[in-house]
Amino acid sequence: MARIVNMTLRNNVVATYEGQVKDGKPQGFGSAYYRSGGRYEGEWKDGNRCGQGKEYYPDGTLRYEGEWQHGVRSGQGKSYYTDGTLAYEGKWINDRPEHFPKSTSF
Repeated sequence: MARIVNMTLRNNVVATYEGQVKDGKPQGFGSAYYRSGGRYEGEWKDGNRCGQGKEYYPDGTLRYEGEWQHGVRSGQGKSYYTDGTLAYEGKWINDRPEHFPKSTSF
């Protein structure tokens, strides 16, 4: 297991990563801990979230669980409100729910 401190991810988000690494990038299973207090636990490929994973709010409440591709939510997944109730379950395309108003932020 390796640890990468101050790893820069998509949209210049900085995180500390713990998990499997290949060529200096997250690869396989690992966890990223963000300065905001949130975290991601799941699969990685070439330094991006890819495969199955879970994202958490800073208080530890589950925010999203499901599929990821190229660092964004893509495929089947569930998102949750901060109180833990289900917000959306279904297909995600390029980090957006397939059947949800475009003005809604996740």
